[in-house]
Amino acid sequence: MPEIYLDIRRLIEKQDARIEDFVNIIETDSMLSVRVYRLANSDFFGFPGKATNLHQAIEMIGIKQLPDTLLGSLCLRTFSSIPEQILNLKAFWHYGVQCGIAASTIARHSSNPSSNHFFTLGLLHEVGHAVMYLKSPELSVQVLDDSQTQDCTVDDLERVHLGFDYGQLGAAVMQLWHLPEVYQQVAAHHLQPYQADTDYRQDVRIIHLAHAVCQNQVPAQQREIISSLTEDNPELSNLPANMDTLIQDEINAHADSILGILWPRRAQPLAPGPQ
Repeated sequence: MPEIYLDIRRLIEKQDARIEDFVNIIETDSMLSVRVYRLANSDFFGFPGKATNLHQAIEMIGIKQLPDTLLGSLCLRTFSSIPEQILNLKAFWHYGVQCGIAASTIARHSSNPSSNHFFTLGLLHEVGHAVMYLKSPELSVQVLDDSQTQDCTVDDLERVHLGFDYGQLGAAVMQLWHLPEVYQQVAAHHLQPYQADTDYRQDVRIIHLAHAVCQNQVPAQQREIISSLTEDNPELSNLPANMDTLIQDEINAHADSILGILWPRRAQPLAPGPQ
């Protein structure tokens, strides 16, 4: 993870830090400055007002939410060197953005005050796969191909070939990046939320639900998934009956524009859009 992210986290720990201090750090990275400004003005995140400069953008986002806001953009940059013939980065991150939007929408409708935080959790929950394709591309492609011809899931095959799955790897990388524990828990347990530590289980359940919905694009099956995953979860049991439609409407309205904001300059140009 770029040093600028750790610099921001260190600055947050200082009680006397001012917004101008954060501006001074972020201004050293011109592309990140532009993305912070554009994210602050994005309709999806719903920050009040419109920023006309970086100081106002950071003020609107809030110091506590700033690391989450920076994290997505910096993570996409970190993996921008993966060759397109190995991994379709556009499709991979477009799916991540969809999961982030779904998670944020679910959190918002479950009265979670930090719904934007869930966007980044959803965006990065499969980061272990990006690491695999970066470090072991041939084996990663083989595992994916085998999963489509055998009656076996990708994570099961990863454990056979590598001795660990993408969730475990993602959690380990997030620990190396010194990310908050909730990111490690989400990466490791989003397929089995009951295995998450009690303190983080509800966050993991929201990402689990977002992941399940985005994995299945059939509306009737999405409704069935939402119903089955929320009936035994009191904090999610009051989600609207049309939750699947609300999620899809948000994805349709915002996924392409958010990916455009986050897309790293070093990667293949995004236009005309993810396939």
